[in-house]
Amino acid sequence: MSKKDAYTRDEDSRFTLRINTEILEAIKEEAQKNKRSTGKQIEFILENWLSQDTHSK
Repeated sequence: MSKKDAYTRDEDSRFTLRINTEILEAIKEEAQKNKRSTGKQIEFILENWLSQDTHSK
């Protein structure tokens, strides 16, 4: 049995984030346009950023 809560899949991790309110509101608007939750929109943004070559050393 997983040590995580009932709402978190085994392949996911919970993470608390403090974020500027204006940034969060902009993300919420984008999430609504894309029919995603705010959390999934943040995940989408991070995945896209990580897939770019700019984070390479």
